[in-house]
Amino acid sequence: MWLLWLVIGIAFAIAEIAYSGFFLMWFCVGAFASLITSLFTSSIPIQLGVFLIVSFILLITLTKRFTTQFSHKNSIPTNIDALIGKKGIVLEAITSSTCGVGQVKLDGEIWSAITLDNTSIEKGATVIIEEIRGVRLVVTPKKDEAYLSKES
Repeated sequence: MWLLWLVIGIAFAIAEIAYSGFFLMWFCVGAFASLITSLFTSSIPIQLGVFLIVSFILLITLTKRFTTQFSHKNSIPTNIDALIGKKGIVLEAITSSTCGVGQVKLDGEIWSAITLDNTSIEKGATVIIEEIRGVRLVVTPKKDEAYLSKES
């Protein structure tokens, strides 16, 4: 029976390498724990119980720890996420007369923009990109820039 647990453990190890999600690794460890158990007892229910208990305890206790430890928290934002926090220049005022939509130039590209808090922002003002909603930038005026009154 130990040979079966060895094959199962190796299969889970190969699957974990292919999947790399810190999920199947625990079943691999459980299979090897059952392999060791099979050297001491020939009882299949005990071996299966060891496999299930070890696998699920490790799955519940260590998966989150490993995934957060090896996640890329400091990864560089790519594509659209890289725009958040950048500064842009308002080309077309964002006012109620334009339905709250204006245009902002950012890195040489012109984007439609709305404000985060329904304020009006004059043409030429510097804005900070807070988020992206669909194809529109959501902006707030830069602190030292003048902007019009709040509209509801």
